[in-house]
Amino acid sequence: MMKKLKLPATLCLIFLFAGIKAQNPKEIVKKADELMQGTSNYSEMTMTIVRPKWSRTMSFKTCSKGVNFSLTVINSPSKEAGQSFLKRNKEMWSWNPKIKRIVKLPPAMLSQGWMGSDFSNDELLNESSLVKDYTHKIIGSQKIAGKDCWKIELLPKENTSVVWGKQLKWISKDGYLQLKTEYYDEDNYLVKTENASKIKTMDGREIPTYFELIPDDEPGNKTIVEMKSIKFNIQVNESFFSQQNMKKGLGIRFPQK
Repeated sequence: MMKKLKLPATLCLIFLFAGIKAQNPKEIVKKADELMQGTSNYSEMTMTIVRPKWSRTMSFKTCSKGVNFSLTVINSPSKEAGQSFLKRNKEMWSWNPKIKRIVKLPPAMLSQGWMGSDFSNDELLNESSLVKDYTHKIIGSQKIAGKDCWKIELLPKENTSVVWGKQLKWISKDGYLQLKTEYYDEDNYLVKTENASKIKTMDGREIPTYFELIPDDEPGNKTIVEMKSIKFNIQVNESFFSQQNMKKGLGIRFPQK
């Protein structure tokens, strides 16, 4: 009869703590966020705003460096083409080529819809740090689109300027994919839900490329963002994110390497 192999107690503890560390909710959120952001990135996307009686689509390019710097320009339709948006640290501006004017966006506008969409200025432009601005807690597991996911609760830390009173994120255990997010207000009411799908390999990473944002209390409304291309960890200096550059509109030369 074969004897059962017994592992030394110290080795068992190492395996135990390794498992606990692998499921640290802050680390999970950090890995999921880094997967989609990198240290910097350049991307091209389309956005379709859907309403019960109409819909419209626009395309735009954006470049970001961490959560402190971003520059976005709208390519189409022609009515909005050339409009740009700049973020440097906690300050944000917009440029309208038709009136040739830069407007600083006050903090109160962070929660407003970007270009009339269901995505807020905060989500597309301000990019609050999911890692630094929130506390994290695993509150369950659930399958989303056939993938086993951690269900993680994100609560804002005190004295942080974030829009949401709470976020719930479903992050896949096999690839740190953010497949679903629920956004709640300060009174714990669900405001909207984002579903991510169409996982593709882009610049060597498997990521969702199709994002559908659905408001909870506006039937028939939704906003769809589809990623056409993305480059991660590009070489871009902080000096690129300037008002001088944003005024170039469609003439902005984005770094892509």
